Amino acid sequence: MKKIVVIGGGLAGLSAASFLSNAGFKIELLEASPKLGGRAYSFLDNETGAVIDNGQHILMGCYNETLNFFKLIGAEENLTKQSHLSLNFVKQNFELCPLKASGSLYPFNLLSAVFNYSAISFYEKLLFIKFFTKIYLYTDKDLKELTVLEWLLLEKQTANLIKSFWEIFAVSALNTDIKKASAKIFAAVIKKIFFRGNDASAIILPSLGLTEAYCDDALRFINNKEGRFSFSEPVITLNVQDSVIKEIVTTKRVISDFDCVISAIPLYALKKIMTGKNFLPDLEFDYSSILTAHLFLKENRFVNTFYGLIDSPVQWVFNKGTHLTVVISNADNFMGVSQEEIIELILDELNKYILLGRSEISTYKIIKEKRAAFIPSNDILDKRPSVYTPFKNFFLAGDWTDTGLPATIESAVKSGRIAADAVRSL
Repeated sequence: MKKIVVIGGGLAGLSAASFLSNAGFKIELLEASPKLGGRAYSFLDNETGAVIDNGQHILMGCYNETLNFFKLIGAEENLTKQSHLSLNFVKQNFELCPLKASGSLYPFNLLSAVFNYSAISFYEKLLFIKFFTKIYLYTDKDLKELTVLEWLLLEKQTANLIKSFWEIFAVSALNTDIKKASAKIFAAVIKKIFFRGNDASAIILPSLGLTEAYCDDALRFINNKEGRFSFSEPVITLNVQDSVIKEIVTTKRVISDFDCVISAIPLYALKKIMTGKNFLPDLEFDYSSILTAHLFLKENRFVNTFYGLIDSPVQWVFNKGTHLTVVISNADNFMGVSQEEIIELILDELNKYILLGRSEISTYKIIKEKRAAFIPSNDILDKRPSVYTPFKNFFLAGDWTDTGLPATIESAVKSGRIAADAVRSL
């Protein structure tokens, strides 16, 4: 039985380890921290007694890689799935503008959703639909020359249409400013969500905290396949001989009894353990941040699961029952701001949109993820590395590798599955 060492216990590492465990490989997973999940985990908040996520993560019906992973580890029941696309967008003064694909007759249900979307005019609805009909006329070469904003303006999408749909959707999907993000990768996202049938655009949310939703099941699944986990064990370096990884040096030991290694850690962490090996020397990412605020309510009077705020720095508000989770993507401007200033801004916005007063909040928690995702700009897309490396037994996984997707859960899981396939093909 071949032994594979997986470095990193985030989604990419867990998916690679799970697929390989299922294929009969012996797995040892090394995690530098005392927990699994990487940038997608949950924890118990001692003050409130609630389990909260480090950031809200949305899945969609088109996330086939992620859904297959959840099915493999027995975590499907931890997901709540919409039967069809249903979004509650909100203008100021709690003016609800639902975008709802009623019925199952695809694609006419999506067209009806657009025509019933009250945030945009009839003329803008026609422009919106025209944009969709022309997507496949653009080649990758065309789109690599454009940012998302340039593409939208080229297709005469109005300022209101951009604010009322495209900006919320694009910033959430790409986690960066539409002035920076590549139109090519945005087109890939649109095609995956809206051109893959009725289920593809449906929203899926974890019904538990993220750790309980998938980390615990992945741990149990791999353990049941006789896999091994080593926590709080950072890797210091990899020793190479004749283009083969021979040893893994950690803070606790030297590991040499393995056949292959999969790195499922971020690029900046990988470069530290590959110092002096001229590994990906020209590849550097710019990162964007995500800010999540958990607002605990004295009494929850909200009925909808989540809201999208139109023309606000706050993109989404999720109703968790005991608290609201507020998400600000592309949040670099907030990283140096104090928690007091951030909460004041958030509460001011929520008062404008969902009429939430300061007196309704008992306490709050703010979480800043400074390097949440790399910025998918046109100058970086062709530089994303494949699963293969110059070392015969060393493979890469991670949402930053060349999956064809932005830095999403789906990209991370896909990269892990690709790495597992590469190992199996040896």
